[in-house]
Amino acid sequence: MEIWASVDIMSGKVVRLIKGDPNQAIVYSNDPVFVAQRWERLGFDGIHVVDLDAALGRGNNFEHIKKIAVNVSLPIQVGGGIRDVEILNEYVSTGIGRFVLGTVVFKKTEVFHEMLKRFGPEKFIVALDFKGDSVVVEGWKSNTGAKVVDTIFRLRDKGIRSFLLTDVERDGTLLGPNLETVIEAVSVKDVSIYAAGGISSIKDVVALYRLGARGIILGRAIYEGTINVEDLLSVVRGS
Repeated sequence: MEIWASVDIMSGKVVRLIKGDPNQAIVYSNDPVFVAQRWERLGFDGIHVVDLDAALGRGNNFEHIKKIAVNVSLPIQVGGGIRDVEILNEYVSTGIGRFVLGTVVFKKTEVFHEMLKRFGPEKFIVALDFKGDSVVVEGWKSNTGAKVVDTIFRLRDKGIRSFLLTDVERDGTLLGPNLETVIEAVSVKDVSIYAAGGISSIKDVVALYRLGARGIILGRAIYEGTINVEDLLSVVRGS
């Protein structure tokens, strides 16, 4: 199982949003590079970077993300506001190799298809942020009406094999993951499911592993110490 550390950036600061609400942001650091390097030292498999300002349509944190790419040797995947090919080209030029797409998949399908054509579907994870059983986009403000599992089937046919499921109502709450939706998602053949949102304990991680999740993204639990990273990695890696 892959264990990724999330570095969510808003106004140059590392934050976590409660239930996706930018008005409920917990600030953890003014130095995203230092935080990413810390997670690298602790042994995570990769860094999951989210540009919250870009996701919300109010600027970007490209310079901070570029510095992370230069100063961290772990795999990095970036999401948040990637809605045109030019942005992707900028990220590719920094050496970042994997990208998390959300809004563009649902709102700019022609652009999404162009991305797939230019870069190949293996470069992308589709973020299925959801409330109830419907996918939400544009910084979690717009309900697409699309169901999570139906979307996985549809995009699998376009070559997408990796999906990140985040229950927005649990994200940043430490209330535990939405196992029911993960169970449905992992039943789809030939896809990899990553889970985020609400994970608060090693028990939660083990439950997701047993269900068949390919990986998890950890945020508030590692920033506030409800999960001991060394113990978690020891359990997951069987050492």
